[in-house]
Amino acid sequence: MRFIFCVLLAVFIDTHAFAEPEHLEVVCDKPVIMLVIVQVEDEEPLAAYSKELRRLTTYRDQQGYYLFDEQTEAFEGEWPENQGVMGAKFPCAEAARGFWFSDEYQSIREVRSGTGKVTVTIHPIHETPAHIVGARPKRLFAQQPTQVNP
Repeated sequence: MRFIFCVLLAVFIDTHAFAEPEHLEVVCDKPVIMLVIVQVEDEEPLAAYSKELRRLTTYRDQQGYYLFDEQTEAFEGEWPENQGVMGAKFPCAEAARGFWFSDEYQSIREVRSGTGKVTVTIHPIHETPAHIVGARPKRLFAQQPTQVNP
């Protein structure tokens, strides 16, 4: 009985019942933003994690790149103290998953343990409407004071 189980297991493993992300036939043309929000409780593991993250090739391999990683201005309200936000763009959800669930990335996730509460989501990017492509804004303003919530 044990022999049969081992043979069946070997056949199952060899049949590629589950395709790895690089084997999927996907048209990767619906870009997403990976949004990472961190409520930092301990900056030390976050610094070590950031160092490890920079050495990975996975972002580049999945055609991902950072769009933003810091706030420049608040229009309304106050940003919570010790909260960080980062956005990375990927050409499609499957590429973002290819980064996140890669062995390379998973091997460093524990480095940030103890950093604080981390939330990671992906959001589709809408196509730029035709009436905006090449258009210029009607009015531009210099930096203004932060508004309070009504």
